[in-house]
Amino acid sequence: MEHDRNMIAIITSSKDSAGATIKQQLLKSYGFTELKGESFDGFPIFSLQIEDSEARLFTAADDSIRCEGIDKRIPAAELFVFATRHYSSAGVPALATHSIGNWGKAELGGKDGTICPSPAALIKLFLQNLEAVAKSESYNGEVVQEATHHGPYVEKPAAFIEVGSSENEWKNEKFASMVADSLIGGLGDYVTLSADYEPVVAIGGLHYARSFRKLMLDKDSKYAVAHICPKHNLSSLTPELLQQAMSSCHPKKAAAVALDWKGLGTEKQRIVKLLEGTGIGYFKT
Repeated sequence: MEHDRNMIAIITSSKDSAGATIKQQLLKSYGFTELKGESFDGFPIFSLQIEDSEARLFTAADDSIRCEGIDKRIPAAELFVFATRHYSSAGVPALATHSIGNWGKAELGGKDGTICPSPAALIKLFLQNLEAVAKSESYNGEVVQEATHHGPYVEKPAAFIEVGSSENEWKNEKFASMVADSLIGGLGDYVTLSADYEPVVAIGGLHYARSFRKLMLDKDSKYAVAHICPKHNLSSLTPELLQQAMSSCHPKKAAAVALDWKGLGTEKQRIVKLLEGTGIGYFKT
């Protein structure tokens, strides 16, 4: 099997109707070509040139959050993007992106207290693209960056981009097309712009991390939020885990932490002491 040096793996799941719909839109709109005689989990593999990189579209037999170590099964890929469903019990339509890992117990794939590599700039570009396409299409739902909260465990930079939050949206071709456009557009920009951004780890606030939106959507801001540790996970945050999160940022380590000052709750004093005790710079949003 021949591979380009810069390979990107786009992963969808056969168990995920949203992923399947996004895959349809990618194939329909972007001229992917099938790699004859090659397959993954029994499904065809498709290829697309993006700048000087090659994106390959894979379909996994497992749910995306259970694709543990998929980077070892696709060793030539240097970057992984999971295109999936987003679920919310509230059922509010949403387009989402986030990094992967677990601050505490791994209830949805991955490993306990383990943060995975994050392409911070790609998360920023995905969010900006999702926001732009949502405005142009008069999208009625939310556009969010979620806190880091699930697997799978991988050792290469990886991001999720999602459509939610119920079966109605998962099978909606227009919403899937919006995600497909944001995905390909984001990858195209990331290939050329990733070094222009400064990764940061964000701490505090709720799961949808609204305090950090301005930082991410501001095209003049050099900061790209990689991992977010929300308020409900702060009790799990140790100096070691924070260092792990900062070191996991790609292509370079995070140099600072962004704090949702009002969203630190009873942990505020401890978190500030933790940062100052380890010499980590921080700023408030």
